[in-house]
Amino acid sequence: MAKIIPIDVIKGISGSYGHGSNDYFATNTSSNKVRLAKLANPYKGPATEKQSAQREKFKARQAAATAWLNVNKPSSANGSNGTALYQLAQKMKKAQHLSTILQVLYQHMDDAYNIVLTDDSSSDTTGKEVTATPSNG
Repeated sequence: MAKIIPIDVIKGISGSYGHGSNDYFATNTSSNKVRLAKLANPYKGPATEKQSAQREKFKARQAAATAWLNVNKPSSANGSNGTALYQLAQKMKKAQHLSTILQVLYQHMDDAYNIVLTDDSSSDTTGKEVTATPSNG
């Protein structure tokens, strides 16, 4: 079987295409695989209470993770490698073979959206920790 390497234009495709189309492109940037799915019976009604609650929970978790990244990521204030906590999160991401640092942050986020990273091999977890409160925006 031939191996196909998608061109840059195709690599950037993600989401549905065409008006009223049930076709959906999904691009995995880490593996460069493009998948095409067809939604057989897409739901067109209003969101249920459970769906709305889940969306709000996702927004709050995303806001907390984004706030943590903004404080700890590499910058002129934090240096070219970021804070010690950011480096620890990158180390955990690599050890667990995860795609993004957000997956590490979600694993270590409690119900109050606090992110607490601990490293068994080192007691040095000094750095800035951020607790983000969910916003309705």
